[in-house]
Amino acid sequence: MANPTPHHSDKSPEGDDVYGGLNMLNGMLHDLDERGLVLSLSAFSEDVLGTLIGAFMVPSDASKQLLEGFNAPLGTFSARAKAAYAFGLLTKNQFEDLERLRKIRNEFAHTWRPISLTDPKIAALVKAMNHSRLGTKFPETLREKVQSSMSTLLIEVRAVAHQIEEKKTRVPITGTHLIAGFSGDFDAQMADAREQMHDICQDRDASDGEKRSFHQAVLVRFAERLHFIEVAAPPSRRREVAALKKELAGRVAG
Repeated sequence: MANPTPHHSDKSPEGDDVYGGLNMLNGMLHDLDERGLVLSLSAFSEDVLGTLIGAFMVPSDASKQLLEGFNAPLGTFSARAKAAYAFGLLTKNQFEDLERLRKIRNEFAHTWRPISLTDPKIAALVKAMNHSRLGTKFPETLREKVQSSMSTLLIEVRAVAHQIEEKKTRVPITGTHLIAGFSGDFDAQMADAREQMHDICQDRDASDGEKRSFHQAVLVRFAERLHFIEVAAPPSRRREVAALKKELAGRVAG
């Protein structure tokens, strides 16, 4: 056969066989007609893309809602392929082949009439697919081309998802919060910091309930502001910042 079939026993963190579903799919494809072949490959591709994107995104309910449920923004084959490519999880060739498969799927899925891979529009899409990078036998038929090309692509995509899961190389969180600094030279910044810290402590101690919690949170964040003074401070004067940070820690605890 022209299509490679993985036979790995690697386990994902959840204990599932990484390539088990793909092995099962490849075992089924031989018994399916062309419509069944195309629809099964497409459905499996959609699932694998969901696994890939899910592994890459920050684990959260928001991420799940993008992928799962009624009208999920990334719930379709098309949306998942585009998102995976935009996230840098697919190569250009992989994305283009998935798009070709999706278009072939639409041709088969949207008609009740007899249809074949040899139909000119579909045949052109199949011929444009990239050949399997793992196969050593030239696919003699359009069916073999679809099966070998897509089987290899799905192995590659599942492998990337597994690597992300294993190495925890999911998308880094690049969102940030603004932190107010202090103006002036070192002496002016230190004087301003001492005065502000004193005022915040007074406001906290004079408050209760939610207002006290607010001022306490402002005081806790004050350490981040002092960090900027410390980084820019002359080496000979960094002890002054360290002393102020120690005083702040005591006031936070108090």
